[in-house]
Amino acid sequence: MDATDDPSGLAAVAAARDQLDIARRDLREAVDTARRDYTWAEIGGVLGMSRQAAFKRFGSARDPRTGETMQAGMKAMDVAARTEQVFRLVDSGDYGSLAPMLTDDAAAVLTRGRVLGTWAQAVADTGNLVSFHGTGVELPDGSSLSPGEEATGTLVGHTMIDCEAGQWVGRVAFNAAGLITGLLIVPLQHGELPF
Repeated sequence: MDATDDPSGLAAVAAARDQLDIARRDLREAVDTARRDYTWAEIGGVLGMSRQAAFKRFGSARDPRTGETMQAGMKAMDVAARTEQVFRLVDSGDYGSLAPMLTDDAAAVLTRGRVLGTWAQAVADTGNLVSFHGTGVELPDGSSLSPGEEATGTLVGHTMIDCEAGQWVGRVAFNAAGLITGLLIVPLQHGELPF
């Protein structure tokens, strides 16, 4: 089919998506084969990423508690959607829905008063939540994931929180089970962050 048969270009989009899916599968198989003889650092070097980024995208870890291979990773697009969901819950004051999403350790620190109090101060400074933009997902080393990619272990969702009179940076750290281990709402001009 050429452009005259598909003036909207949707068929080309679908074909490109299919090619991307095939390329991802082929890359995973190539990495699995290469892993027999090469380190994650060497594979990461070929892929233009850190060894941690290569491992998190293509590796599998053994759970020391069970001896079983850990579950497949989370999709970046799901983490991005959950990141925005977290900040919608905070904005609506729905800590009851947020709390089950937290690890026990995170819940001990990210109490209702602390989370909603922090957001109340943000709203007092910049007005109500309007929208999000630039939402994405990173590995702990700062490497970005594409929406269709999966990765294991800790993933960090980030977004720009647009309010009526200003913006904030929102970050949510998720563990391998998809539970929240950290939550940040910081000004645009911020120093080094813990995640």
